[in-house]
Amino acid sequence: MLAGSLLVAYVSSPMATWTCLVMLISIHLATNHAAVRSVKMHSLNRQRANIVLSNLLHDKKALTPAKVCLEERIFEWDGVLRWRGSVPIAKARIGVSLRSLLSSLEPAHDVTGAISDINFVLQRLTRIYEREDFLMWYDASRKMAYIVLKEQASPRTQLKAWALALWVANRLEDGDATSATVDKILELIESSLMEISNQWAELTERIKAAGWEIDIANLETTSATRIRLHAEGKSQIIKHDRAA
Repeated sequence: MLAGSLLVAYVSSPMATWTCLVMLISIHLATNHAAVRSVKMHSLNRQRANIVLSNLLHDKKALTPAKVCLEERIFEWDGVLRWRGSVPIAKARIGVSLRSLLSSLEPAHDVTGAISDINFVLQRLTRIYEREDFLMWYDASRKMAYIVLKEQASPRTQLKAWALALWVANRLEDGDATSATVDKILELIESSLMEISNQWAELTERIKAAGWEIDIANLETTSATRIRLHAEGKSQIIKHDRAA
């Protein structure tokens, strides 16, 4: 603003005015870009989680906040899943209701028209995640991961769920995701969860050692929904504010 005020007295022609305007705007954007790049956040939002987790799952290397800030995009699509800085491979929604997850299953069973099929998938998911504080389903046709959080879900739970969604999306991207059946997706989810669970303690230690705060919830961007599963398999929806 100060530079613009000083130049006003010396600029008279329209061409010179536009030249100065473009120059000043370019300088302004460049300095703001440099300022944003210089900020090194130590909490994992969705974009930073993609960068850290994909590299960690690929070669067990945990990138530091300083390295991650160099790969961050200033503008990023909400909920997008990227594998090691690649083009978007899918999207993920975290903290959704169980109804949203079940709705994503309906097109897969339109051929049979059997509601019992959806109940069967829900029972399979409940069994797969019986020791976890979340449920994750991947809709291959929409390339969308749905993450349902249980009542006691912690920030580390959210990070693990995001890691699973990213890992499953990447593995399906390597194959033919559009032809994947519900059974194949369930098998892939179960095997992927087992792989991540077997090394999760080690992975989280590597993330912490790299300088990240993993006990800060930063993956949810809207008010949260939680479910409470009863012994008979029924669920009760509980809503919390994001700060809760």
